[in-house]
Amino acid sequence: MTYYFDMDGVLADFHTAYASDKMTALKRDAMANLAPFAENVKLINNLIAHNITCYILTKAANDAGKQGKIDWLKKYIPAIDEKHFICIMGKGKKVEYIRENGILIDDDKTNCKQWEKGGYTAIHLEIKGQKIIL
Repeated sequence: MTYYFDMDGVLADFHTAYASDKMTALKRDAMANLAPFAENVKLINNLIAHNITCYILTKAANDAGKQGKIDWLKKYIPAIDEKHFICIMGKGKKVEYIRENGILIDDDKTNCKQWEKGGYTAIHLEIKGQKIIL
């Protein structure tokens, strides 16, 4: 099985940082220092340790945000292969970036619906940081 994990709201607490300071939250240092959702980070690290293919499928507003996300991954999910980091800049839809059939785990209902419309499976997290149950 292959899994595609959204970062913001699934693995990292972007929304709390963004709510407190929208401009600062988009900068590299802020992205790199987002609080992790520990249970979900533990899950993806365990999947990778058991040779389960995992992708990070996320969006960034700018290059600084993208680099901050890379820095965050190096800190919390160091075993993720950089070829498995997909960062969308601009208005692309996540379903357009699928590399192999797999399950999307996302807190954005629109992304999940588009994924399912493409014939794939999605798990929608109703609450930011909700524990993922596979």
